[in-house]
Amino acid sequence: MTRTTLTAVGAALTLFVAVPSASAAPAATATATNSCWLDVINDWLDNSRVDKTYPVPCYTHAIQQLNTYPDVQNYSSAADDIHRALLAAIHDRGSGGGSRPPSGPSSGPSSAPPSNDPQPNPISSIFNSGRPGNAQSIPLPLLVLGGLAALLLLSAIGTWVVRRLQARRVSPVPAPAVDKRG
Repeated sequence: MTRTTLTAVGAALTLFVAVPSASAAPAATATATNSCWLDVINDWLDNSRVDKTYPVPCYTHAIQQLNTYPDVQNYSSAADDIHRALLAAIHDRGSGGGSRPPSGPSSGPSSAPPSNDPQPNPISSIFNSGRPGNAQSIPLPLLVLGGLAALLLLSAIGTWVVRRLQARRVSPVPAPAVDKRG
């Protein structure tokens, strides 16, 4: 083979290897993982808004998974906030990226500017201490109720054991009756 043929073969081989892998790199970061829906829900749980940008299928899967969390679905604006973040992610993807304002109840023109107060409010820190760390953690009230149920069950078992022990005690035999006739 001549040098020109080797160069042409090398260039063609480079095109076949380098071009598909270069185009696959951005697509790999834009694809959803198995647990990315959980990341979206956890992002919403920390401050009731989705701050980060995720692949589009993650948002739709997170909205579908809210059916497994009926309290979050029924008593919060999680589905609306996640849907709003989905629309913003689609808009950002179509416009070529860029920053977007965070979604959620605190965004919008009527909201107050964020405070620069470094000290957290003690009352809000008490209420926030019981918040779940992520979407799969067990809520604190459920743990408290489970502990109370366990204590009630242990006291019922203890009462039953004490009654059984008292029933087993040997009662003294009454003294024989004395005949007074005679």
